[in-house]
Amino acid sequence: MRPNLVRALGAALLAALACTLALIPAAETPKLAVLRAPDLLDQPLTDAAGNVLGETVIEQLVSPGRFNAGGGNAEEGNAEGINSGGGNGREIILGEISYGEGNQPDLDRDLRASLVRGLRARAAQLDPPLARITGLDAPAAGGWNLRVEYQPPADRGAPLPGQLLLRVIDAPGQGALAGAGAALPFAPPSRLSLLPPLVAIALAVLLRRPILSLGLGVLAGGFLLRRLAGSAAGAALLEAPGEVLSTFLLNELQDSERTMIIIFVIAMLSMVGIMTKSAGLRGLMDAIARRATSARHSQIATWLMGLAVFFDDYANTILVGATMRPLTDRFRVCREKLAYIVDSTAAPVAGLSIFSTWIAFEVSTFSAQLPAAGLAPTDGYAVFIDTLPYRFYCILTLALVGLVVVTGRDFGPMLKAERRARRSGELVRKGGRPLVGATATAIQPAAGISPAAHRALLPLFTFLGLTLFEILRVGGAFQMGSDFFSIEGVTQVLYDGSGSRPLMIGSSAGLAVAATLALFAGLRGEILSAAWATLRSTAIAIAILYLAWMIGGVCKALGTADFLTVLLSDNLEPLLLPTILFMLAAVVAFSTGSSWGTMSILLPLVVGLAHGLGSSTDFGGYALMVLSIGAVLEGSIFGDHCSPLSDTTVLSSIASAADHVDHVRTQIPYAIFTMATAMVCGYLPCAFLGLSPWLALPLGGAVLALGLRIFGQRADDPPLASSVEGA
Repeated sequence: MRPNLVRALGAALLAALACTLALIPAAETPKLAVLRAPDLLDQPLTDAAGNVLGETVIEQLVSPGRFNAGGGNAEEGNAEGINSGGGNGREIILGEISYGEGNQPDLDRDLRASLVRGLRARAAQLDPPLARITGLDAPAAGGWNLRVEYQPPADRGAPLPGQLLLRVIDAPGQGALAGAGAALPFAPPSRLSLLPPLVAIALAVLLRRPILSLGLGVLAGGFLLRRLAGSAAGAALLEAPGEVLSTFLLNELQDSERTMIIIFVIAMLSMVGIMTKSAGLRGLMDAIARRATSARHSQIATWLMGLAVFFDDYANTILVGATMRPLTDRFRVCREKLAYIVDSTAAPVAGLSIFSTWIAFEVSTFSAQLPAAGLAPTDGYAVFIDTLPYRFYCILTLALVGLVVVTGRDFGPMLKAERRARRSGELVRKGGRPLVGATATAIQPAAGISPAAHRALLPLFTFLGLTLFEILRVGGAFQMGSDFFSIEGVTQVLYDGSGSRPLMIGSSAGLAVAATLALFAGLRGEILSAAWATLRSTAIAIAILYLAWMIGGVCKALGTADFLTVLLSDNLEPLLLPTILFMLAAVVAFSTGSSWGTMSILLPLVVGLAHGLGSSTDFGGYALMVLSIGAVLEGSIFGDHCSPLSDTTVLSSIASAADHVDHVRTQIPYAIFTMATAMVCGYLPCAFLGLSPWLALPLGGAVLALGLRIFGQRADDPPLASSVEGA
């Protein structure tokens, strides 16, 4: 009966996918082209005769050795368009910016904003850096007049892409550049761009085989990309594996940041394995167990530790999960519950902290657009701080975790998992596939070695201390002097110093200290055996992590996020804007598995839109802008929490040695409960009724507590007749 049921569910799933893709409307091509327009800045500029000028568009716009933005040759002196305000920076002056030849003011405005975002992102990497851009919101005299248009393929029935074109209509003082342009192949993203993430997510939930599901999702993306390149369906099917291996897998393997993350994960888990073998973790757990004397206490300790490691979500996830797992295992806390606590404290606490590797990235995604709201780009940190009371999802998520661990109440699949663990000792369900194998989690202290907490504390403090030191060093804190002691200074250092390298260095040093302490404790071959057991057990986890990154690359190549953004952002009601943006961010993050990617796509669009819409309401432009920025940040994290494609979700499963699909399946009800509370108690009443966030937050907390009291049960309590355990 069961095979028939699986086949029936599979057929129903395929039918649902087909219906979903068929019913989704097409997004408007001009709006999709506007979002892609910044990529034209990286293309070589050709003159009217078709001769390549030897530089990209951005290089031509700012190069003092050739032509410059305002006309004139830079060698002639202080030419117009070269920064006249002193310093060694440069200036771009933008004149008329238009999409196509028609009168389309809304598209022209969006195109100008899109190109400005692209110019800022690219010009910041120039040497010397760009000083300013003139013509942010309206044409400036003496500037470049540009037009962007989409040219479809000659054969409308062919799968070949068309072209996205940029034309220089006028470059004052440089008549030779009139008619110059740049082009890149462009196929407007369609509803099919949703196919890879839908396939991966649906199959992962149905089959509970994440490697197979993610692999099929990536292959679906490879097939679509080969079709876009002009291959026939049969040929594209055969070429898809090669496309996946030669493009996406190779890109990930060559990405040094990805490699350092893998080294960080292996080093941290190996460190924990050696700490376990040397009885250091046993000593630390014994010390904690003097106070944490029950399953409830062990969960509270895990939650508090998650709140304490606030400077980076990756460090939080691996450190808290791997360190606290032996303690929660001792008290029969299911691995799904540990993964939930770890995952639900890592990103929220890092996203809220003004001293984390997140804040400068978050601010950088919208600060450049603040002039559209009458503010300076340097006001970004002040605006971010103003958004903190409106970060309803993150704040309520941390509160719900606290309520769950303090009361001991659970509901839904998590309650079933907790009862399984308490009553039978099965920390992972029968048939479950934890992302860290039993060879690693079953490591026991070596015989004859007495427990000693310092063999765990010293490696952990080495990791934390050296990681923070590297972040400060790379971020330039030691060269800043007194400028470091400000919110802007600290956050800039954290942003510049963030990345995988400090985590890799810190974890490697922690591993070395753990091995040294184990050596002094009398261990020899057991050190290597413990590290090797961990390494062997992480093979599946690393494969899933790479597949999650690959499907993110596929979604980027297909324009999945752009398609969703255009599809869902039309006809916005001003006061519904925060709610709609939250849901849009959630859908994009869920589909792509990237909260940071979602923020970088949506936040640049929000400032001008929210301020403009809010200015016509009693709520006010600034207030709606702040609420909307908070909604995008929160929706991105919510979607990331629910997505099996998210690297942080995968890392939580790795650190907790949980089955990945079970972790996602048990966490989603909690995330949805929190999201619904944030909507009903936060975004909607704050926008429509003007409710203060300082009232909305306690109201939301009360709703969470009441809901948990009504629907939650303790794992040790006998199940009710209508218990969700039987569901």
